[in-house]
Amino acid sequence: MNIFEKIEKGSDDIVFVYTICGDVEEARSLGFSAVQEKLAISMDYWIINSIYPWKNVIQEVDQYMLIFSTQNNLSDKLIKHIESEHSYKIPMVAMCKTDMTNLPYSLWVDETLKDGQRYITESELQDKGDINSLRNLK
Repeated sequence: MNIFEKIEKGSDDIVFVYTICGDVEEARSLGFSAVQEKLAISMDYWIINSIYPWKNVIQEVDQYMLIFSTQNNLSDKLIKHIESEHSYKIPMVAMCKTDMTNLPYSLWVDETLKDGQRYITESELQDKGDINSLRNLK
């Protein structure tokens, strides 16, 4: 099978969940908590410029765009997590389905999210003094 062939669609299809927030600390917090709780396999974020009305005044502000990669069967839980942890009174959260994801990546996501083992951060690994595991990460 060509790794770029479409695989059968199902509940474990990769989807993207999108939101924005006001600062990098919140972006990182939302990303770490979603990945830690295995609601997402990853979260990418970057600074953006936004223009929108709020209380009848047009706002132009810097914000952070967040794109979470997850499986379709986890998207509702992820969206609820984002809504409950978000600092905005009315956060925008949207989900986009994918037409195709290459097979090796899809298999890795499936295996990684199903594993019941808790993730640890690199700093937790350093605190444990596990030098060999740190070397294997690179």
